[in-house]
Amino acid sequence: MIVGLNLASNEFFETDPHYSNDELLRIVRRVSSLGFKSVQIGPLRYFDFIEGERLRTVLDSLNIERNVHVGGLYDAEKFASTQDEYFKAQREVHYGIMLSSKLCSTLVSIHPPFFTTGSVVSEELQFRAKMRFLELLQEEMSFASRNHIKIALESFCYPPFIFEGLDDFAQFVSKFPSEKLGVLLDVGHVYQIGIDLSDAVHTLGDRLLDVHVHDATQDRNYRKATHLPIGRGTINFPGFLNLLREVRYDGWLTLEVRGSEKEVVQSKQFLESLLVRES
Repeated sequence: MIVGLNLASNEFFETDPHYSNDELLRIVRRVSSLGFKSVQIGPLRYFDFIEGERLRTVLDSLNIERNVHVGGLYDAEKFASTQDEYFKAQREVHYGIMLSSKLCSTLVSIHPPFFTTGSVVSEELQFRAKMRFLELLQEEMSFASRNHIKIALESFCYPPFIFEGLDDFAQFVSKFPSEKLGVLLDVGHVYQIGIDLSDAVHTLGDRLLDVHVHDATQDRNYRKATHLPIGRGTINFPGFLNLLREVRYDGWLTLEVRGSEKEVVQSKQFLESLLVRES
């Protein structure tokens, strides 16, 4: 396993979205100077239109691996009932695939849609949103496959997202060939919502393509409870890494934390110490 970094934390980068291309290149160089050898570009909504060839040249010169995280906060109700939200999501996924190709990356990850309303969602609406999302993935998967890129669906497998739980999420993912669609497991969000990490890893293990790593608590307020530097929450990371080893996961551990540069580096060093200890 290798520790990477998602490039979204404005507390770390001391800039505010939207990042320009020059800011992005500065960030990449700074991240490299801190010892990171892999970076995740995204969520793309935080960046201006990215000059892919220019970014690839810098990443290559620094010998940094890369993948793309579209993210995508899509309103599931509008997604299910309007063309505008559907096409917005499709454009963003398509752009992420094109950027991955320009960067010589083989992975792009995305969020499922979510319901913004706090009221109970009808089964009919939830089903319609899920089927529309299935349609979108089927359309864009052909484009991704032609460019030798895999798609990873992030593990938001609970309400207000379109899935009713871990099994529902896994069943949806299983509709696609494993060589085309995998999973980005977000350990902090899964833990915060109360899903057992052992169940998550063993249910999704054969599909894991990336892992978002941040500490978390099980506080109901997910903004306070997630994206914490390691050590600020209550996740048992030695135990979690052992779970990943049980399913023979050997990919990225992509830090996605809100914190200072010092806290980001300390989180990296802690994970790497666990990896060395068990190697």
